[in-house]
Amino acid sequence: MEHYTELLTKAISTLRQNDSGIFTKPGPRQYPHQWNWDSALIALGLSHFDLPRALTEIRALLTGQWRDGMLPHVVYHDKPSDYFPNPEFWQIKNSPDAPEVATSGITQPPVLASIIRQIHRRAPIRDFVDEVYPHLLRWHRWLHTARDADGSGLVYIIHPWESGTDDSPRWLEVMSKITPHDLPVFQRGDTKHVAAEERPFREDYERFIYLIDIFRRYNYEPSRLLAQSPFLIQDVLFNSVLFRANEDLRALALEVGESTAEVDDWLERMRANFDEHFWDSQRGLYLDYDLRTGRRIPVNTAMTFLPLYAGIASQEKAARLIKTYWLNPDEYSPGTRLHYAITSVSQKEPTWESRRYWRGPIWINLNWLLIIGLRSYGYDDLVEQLEQHSLELMQRWGFREYYDPQDGSGCGSLDFSWSAAVAIEMIENNVARRR
Repeated sequence: MEHYTELLTKAISTLRQNDSGIFTKPGPRQYPHQWNWDSALIALGLSHFDLPRALTEIRALLTGQWRDGMLPHVVYHDKPSDYFPNPEFWQIKNSPDAPEVATSGITQPPVLASIIRQIHRRAPIRDFVDEVYPHLLRWHRWLHTARDADGSGLVYIIHPWESGTDDSPRWLEVMSKITPHDLPVFQRGDTKHVAAEERPFREDYERFIYLIDIFRRYNYEPSRLLAQSPFLIQDVLFNSVLFRANEDLRALALEVGESTAEVDDWLERMRANFDEHFWDSQRGLYLDYDLRTGRRIPVNTAMTFLPLYAGIASQEKAARLIKTYWLNPDEYSPGTRLHYAITSVSQKEPTWESRRYWRGPIWINLNWLLIIGLRSYGYDDLVEQLEQHSLELMQRWGFREYYDPQDGSGCGSLDFSWSAAVAIEMIENNVARRR
């Protein structure tokens, strides 16, 4: 990893440049506030060279936790910006559970417990674990109560933004059934700093805003949203991240001397129901589940590989996924058209686009999750390729939000923090393993 020394230096510099004091901007212009799973990954990167600052990052995120335990997807610590939705648009004060600090009214994939455990294993932070464990437990408890519609232990999301894969074609059919009306006045900010062809279409964005307006009108009350939200999806990515996070939360509970009974129950129910809800045995894919229609969403994206990250897929199902899809140049594998891994959507999907937000580009955070999963199932050759591709993309094009899998060119925000953070994690971990 000696030839990545310069990349490591640039990654540290990028996180320093995006530092706002108590939190790190995901991108210097496009994303000026604090995002949930961005900050978790950023803290992981920071922990390699500035552990106190990494812990400050997490503490800042936790200041936005709602009274019912929900950890929001955005915390607005600082002055107004040109980002939309702005704090006022969410109208979270309609909810009695809203915190004092301004936040959004939805959540994001709960990777934080896993990140904290990973930091703790590398650089023991027992006092910090004691401090934050109650916050993590409350968030996971909220997910398993407010967001478990059927007692399966699997949680649902109410907005594409909660998936972390905002513009994924997984959501197109569900969203197409929504006809926005009486939309509040708004002005998009996401195309000011990034080319429109790399961002969601106007009609999709209007539906995003329409959903938020529904949430505002129902005061973010979970039971009312369960009854009224037209978007109610059990997401493979979200539940895979949550399953692994529950395992890590359980390990942290043992560290601090707390009972694991509640977490054990969540894990048992998720394990019992995961394949029944998500596994399509005919196609050999993990697919998201639409609670409104009672059927799986038949769109093939790279999220199908996330159960490997969770460690919840059987060895046989993992092997089928890898052989049929990962190694197939018509689906995901680099070949005639693709030169880098891994495209976020199968090339066979008619909505595949190499540069549009979550419609096909490579995401470094997704690659990192998949590297963890592939390694745990023994696919070391694929791990090596995915790490090499990820680092080469960042070395060649800088720390971009996402990358075109055809030529590797960067897309989205410049100087993207979680790409820099994952670069640090990859380089330092490789150095540690070689030692």
